[in-house]
Amino acid sequence: MKKNRLLAAALCLAMALTTGCSQDKKQETDTTAAAVSSAAGEEKGSYPVPKLTFLCPSDAGGAMDNNTRFLAPYLEKHLGASVDVINMGGSACWVGWKHLTESPTDGSMISYANFPNMLTGYLDPAASIGMDRTNFEFLALYTSDDNIIMAKKDETRFKDAKEFFEYAKNNIVTIGTAGARTDDAVAVAMLEKELGFEFQHVHYQNSAEGFAAVMGGHIDVLMGNVSEAVNKGEEIMPVVVLSQERSEYLPDVQCTYENDIKVAASSSRGVIAAKGLDPAAKEALLKALKATMEDPDQLAEAKKQGIAVTPIYGDDFEQWMEQQEESIKGIFDLLDE
Repeated sequence: MKKNRLLAAALCLAMALTTGCSQDKKQETDTTAAAVSSAAGEEKGSYPVPKLTFLCPSDAGGAMDNNTRFLAPYLEKHLGASVDVINMGGSACWVGWKHLTESPTDGSMISYANFPNMLTGYLDPAASIGMDRTNFEFLALYTSDDNIIMAKKDETRFKDAKEFFEYAKNNIVTIGTAGARTDDAVAVAMLEKELGFEFQHVHYQNSAEGFAAVMGGHIDVLMGNVSEAVNKGEEIMPVVVLSQERSEYLPDVQCTYENDIKVAASSSRGVIAAKGLDPAAKEALLKALKATMEDPDQLAEAKKQGIAVTPIYGDDFEQWMEQQEESIKGIFDLLDE
């Protein structure tokens, strides 16, 4: 009897600890999915599996992490299953994507993905990834987020695009990115090819490190994305958007084309799954993702956060990937190793 009582007490303690850990983890991911679904009055369980893991293949703090957590509650609202966000950074997202391909294909896991990062990863002839786009199912492209150059908020050497490019022509300028061969690095390479001179590159592990560096004055400028600049607000100074026209989210910031610099670059992000995804799960996911990306509340909030929603679904997304691959092949030799 004493042993039974001790066993029962141990089980109760384990359950309490597990519940506490689960609650803490839920708070950390901050998806607020349960609240959204409860408000919508929807019942869980119609999806092929009761819970979906939404993988963010980068560390917390960057645009990918922000986007994943932003989308999660809306996806749960329209899917009919719990959606939990987890981060798995490393090797320019390939740690997470490799984990995705090794997970069950029953619809229990999807991942966020960014482009051209994925493309530059597997197009590298020296890479040992052993994967390419044929290892994945491309479900829905969510956003194309223009690249932007940012400086610390109290920068005095230049205050706009014209002054920045004049300064960069005559001085060594350190420019940070979220990593070699990321969309930021691709944007820098495109800019250097157009300008005819080079910047001094500083590649970080993620966007969070880059922001800390530029705000601390350790680098001159940082290449990032418009949504990141919007989220940082007055913490940084936007310098120039790499686009044909000014961003609707930063209308006072000049773009490259109005400075006669013919460079437009962006980070595109979307949702993928491992190849061989269960057909019923794929159909349900595509339907839920379409509803998510067309959700009026999501669109309104996305606009506030500077997220340009540009959805492409299924086969059209696959074709878009093929076109992007051909484009990246044309500038690959300009990128740092």
